[in-house]
Amino acid sequence: MDIIVTIPKTEYKNDEKEDKNILVNGHNAFWTLSRTPKSLNIGDRVYFVKNNRIDSSMRVIDIQENSSMLCETTNRIWSGRCQLLLDDLRSEETQYMKGFQGFRYMR
Repeated sequence: MDIIVTIPKTEYKNDEKEDKNILVNGHNAFWTLSRTPKSLNIGDRVYFVKNNRIDSSMRVIDIQENSSMLCETTNRIWSGRCQLLLDDLRSEETQYMKGFQGFRYMR
């Protein structure tokens, strides 16, 4: 089942850099969560809320638990209970959605 997450406002500039890096260089991305979504499977999508709109989505290609990963764009290490490896970045139709913490299942 697809999930929705919010990009924190403090990460907007980094998100734009990462999106460009993904599109130009074909890199994969990852997203860190504090808990593992039980109903999320390989092939499902993660939708990203930015500026109170669903801005983009990516496909889940792997789910790793209790791991750390280095962001090649920002050189920051992200650790968490759940790391989602993602590809297939897509722009989405803008649909209003207020930001929130954590994740929600897409209905």
